[in-house]
Amino acid sequence: METFNTKYGFITLKSNEEYIIAPFRQGKYWEDRDIKKLKSYINCDKNILEVGGHSGTSTIAYSTFLDKGKIYVYEPQSEMFDILNINIKQNKLEDKVFAYNKAVFCFNGKGNMNKYTLDGSNIHENIKNNDKILNYGGMCVGGKGEEIEFITINNMNLDNIGFIHMDAQGSEPFIFSEALELINKNRPVIYYERPETKFMNNIIRNYPQYENLKDFDIKKYCIEKLNYEEVDINRGNILLVPK
Repeated sequence: METFNTKYGFITLKSNEEYIIAPFRQGKYWEDRDIKKLKSYINCDKNILEVGGHSGTSTIAYSTFLDKGKIYVYEPQSEMFDILNINIKQNKLEDKVFAYNKAVFCFNGKGNMNKYTLDGSNIHENIKNNDKILNYGGMCVGGKGEEIEFITINNMNLDNIGFIHMDAQGSEPFIFSEALELINKNRPVIYYERPETKFMNNIIRNYPQYENLKDFDIKKYCIEKLNYEEVDINRGNILLVPK
């Protein structure tokens, strides 16, 4: 593992991380351009829900924007969850950031991560081999990989949520379909990755009983039902802001 002293705090990452570690080695920060844009949409006195925390790079950055607000971050991969906790502890954020080793999805119960990354690498065969470069962020739910626990957003019993950050590798429509109670009540700013078809197809193969939820469009729902607007931030992600 490697640790970097950044403008937001200390960040530890696995040395064989394929993408995220690269900017840190150059003295930069992962997705810093977007993080700086998002700062103006984060209420420092409200809480943040982060789905797909990975190693905590966004988590640590967001924590510097908050005053009274807390961060609730969910990360299903045990390997990444352990590093997320390292980053929380070495930045002394135990009273501000609360991490959960669970996958957010459309039902509560047990399930599995996929065995393979987006590029087809078997992450569980290679995870202890630090010479094997792996995209730990390119993992979705559904398959015969690590056993995990699922939870829905509506079942989290969270309050005062002002911002949702979701990077869930194709699970986004499934997750949002069971998040409307929280969204209707809190009207948070919502920032999420556009669902990738390859990931979504894998999820449907493994959880065909929820295939109808793949078409749930949180952007359409928020704009038509809750008077939100979309703000252009980058090509890969969507930012929804209540008017």
